[in-house]
Amino acid sequence: MLGLRAIAPGALAIAMLLSGCVHQPTRPSGPVPADLGQLEHWQSHGRIAVSAADSGGSGSFTWNQDRDQSNVNIHGPIGIGSVNLQLRGDPSSPHVELRTAKGQVFEGDAAWRELEASLGAPVPAGYLRYWMLGLPAPGDHQWISQDPQGSSTLEQSGWRIEYQQYSADAGARVPTRIRAVSGDARVRIVIDAWQLGR
Repeated sequence: MLGLRAIAPGALAIAMLLSGCVHQPTRPSGPVPADLGQLEHWQSHGRIAVSAADSGGSGSFTWNQDRDQSNVNIHGPIGIGSVNLQLRGDPSSPHVELRTAKGQVFEGDAAWRELEASLGAPVPAGYLRYWMLGLPAPGDHQWISQDPQGSSTLEQSGWRIEYQQYSADAGARVPTRIRAVSGDARVRIVIDAWQLGR
């Protein structure tokens, strides 16, 4: 979702994101914990569009979560080609590594700076694994609205995350359509498939 450079206007990126068919999430191979915050392994894939004040881009993504390690692959068309984002450790201060298709590797502070410059807003990257599941990350947060049958809105770390659609087909209620806003930065995510557990 991150490390994206502009090649398409934000409106085009969003239109590309929202086009196409949505696939049903995959049933888990084992029991899913009632508290998704205790879920150690999950996968998702779908589409993402990012826009800021003067940039935008869209692509597809695959996310693999293994305990405290996130491995996110984003594929174009997003200007710089494919991007791999790896996060591990404490969600409030994870180790970050960003690799581009051009062979550039950013780690630590350099990766943080690249993420922020690319998105146009500070990126709480360690929180993303919680937000993807529809959960607040540990720490201060506020639910602006929380409808068990409909949409919900979370505010945390300078971001407003709108969960616009959910599905329970993966064995638990998980988001399938997310919009996140921070200043001029806009991120839209459509999850085409979930796999909860191994």
